Amino acid sequence: MSELSELAENVKLNGIVRKDNWLDIEDEKKARDIIASIKPKKGSKKSWLSTTLLSQIIKVIKFDFKNLSRSLYFINLAKKLELKKIADKIFDSETELLGIDFYYNPKSEKPVLDWHCDNAYSGAKDVKKFINPENYAIKFFFYLTDVSSDNGCLSYIPKSNKIAYTLKKGIFEGAISYTPYWTLSDFRKTIQINNNFNYLKGILGENILNEFISKTNFINENNSINHDFDNEMKKGGAIIFDESGIHRGSKTRLHDRMALRFFYKKKFNKIK
Repeated sequence: MSELSELAENVKLNGIVRKDNWLDIEDEKKARDIIASIKPKKGSKKSWLSTTLLSQIIKVIKFDFKNLSRSLYFINLAKKLELKKIADKIFDSETELLGIDFYYNPKSEKPVLDWHCDNAYSGAKDVKKFINPENYAIKFFFYLTDVSSDNGCLSYIPKSNKIAYTLKKGIFEGAISYTPYWTLSDFRKTIQINNNFNYLKGILGENILNEFISKTNFINENNSINHDFDNEMKKGGAIIFDESGIHRGSKTRLHDRMALRFFYKKKFNKIK
């Protein structure tokens, strides 16, 4: 099996895979320099780069050649690293680059973002329109600073993406009722509702649900700190993950964090 196929199969199986030393020294330094030059002065912020032809044309019209050059650099980097080929294999479908952004997170005692599930309506109680479960992205998350537990690493609960996908499918198709599930605590409550649990069990089997519930019992304890799912990495390494799964960005306790992200979705996705 080729390395690209192996990476894709691991994401299919567990929702996540890591690859150390993916960026060479030159690309890692170039990416850091670009982000450092445009990072916000205060707070934590992500900034998007141009990935579509239209957005690039707008840059030209505005004579914004510096940002156009930055965007083209990262688009070419994605091609060099064959990210699309990996995404195609994960989805078993033609994909497209949906977006490129970067994070600059200053040193802090607060988590970048605590345990959550993407595309889960941010915990809203009343949702008017539900998202098709097929409408999700695979993220390539490149670290440009070293990360570790309580210092900016991404934590991810393996196989939680399968549960989240099936939950979203049941809600979207009307088989089960919606209740908020953005946070890990609410997600656990939602999947343990009798009707929901039986629906999920009928598709996924009971073992995967019981394993997830057991592994995430820490959220109900007085001291809910847990490092079992942390992914410590050196700068230049990357995480590939299905955004549907339960994950978090830890505190940046030791130093600022820089990260570069690429998003891929199925091509010509007409999903509503």
